[in-house]
Amino acid sequence: MDNAFVRARKLAEEKTTDRQERNRIWWETLPMTYRSWEEGDRIVRDASGFSALEHDYLEGNPWMKANYDFSAAKEKDTLEIGCGAGAASCLFARNGARHTAVDLTEQAVKITSDNAKAQNLAMRVQRMDAEKLEFPDNSFDHVFAWGVLHHSQDTMACFRQVSRVLRPGGTGLIMVYYKYSIRYWVRGLQGLIGKGLIFKGYNMQSVQGYFTDGYYQRHFSKTELRRMLGECGLKVTNFSVSHMKSKYIRPLPTFMDPWLKRNWGWLVIAEFKKPA
Repeated sequence: MDNAFVRARKLAEEKTTDRQERNRIWWETLPMTYRSWEEGDRIVRDASGFSALEHDYLEGNPWMKANYDFSAAKEKDTLEIGCGAGAASCLFARNGARHTAVDLTEQAVKITSDNAKAQNLAMRVQRMDAEKLEFPDNSFDHVFAWGVLHHSQDTMACFRQVSRVLRPGGTGLIMVYYKYSIRYWVRGLQGLIGKGLIFKGYNMQSVQGYFTDGYYQRHFSKTELRRMLGECGLKVTNFSVSHMKSKYIRPLPTFMDPWLKRNWGWLVIAEFKKPA
């Protein structure tokens, strides 16, 4: 089985034995720009490309478009961990936040910086490992990480860093992949049974790498997320389950799609607060 995900993983493993460096190399090879994973050139370079990127980002994530209010961050110190191409970071800055964007990769830092410059938006953009954030304690009013921390080598270390840099009374939002999604189990069984990967030592979690972006692709239940965030001193205030815009299971009637996504979509969103 060969695809862009597998090729990027093989390239990273050929270059180093360091697991977090492999993670970085994977994303340097396939930066998150919402273009096709098989597209040779994934870099966004001009204003029209950045405009299309933001459109694709919001349209492709209907939960965010319907439920997340970037204007609530006005005059707050905000941090996005894993800024990718900067779509969310630019929305924070445009809505009046004093915004900081970080990412593990040089590609993301450059694309996000170019995106902000094209829109004449002020923000701080830095290359940084989410497991080792280089900010003082209690630096931010709000921390945002959409589809990022499940790709880390040590997600719990990231959660501890989120708690450390978040001010008492501060809020946050984290989206990760959902363990009880239809996609997780269907794709997993396709790989394990349909492709015979179970006989090569793969399990339900590890086989996801054949179908999912990132060197790591961790999936979590709500219970796990609540426990992990709680151990870091963060209180979950709301959970949501969602999916991307595309129809979830094509053969099923369209009217079932919203219900399936709300209950067994691939994305679980945790909104949380650090007690004052």
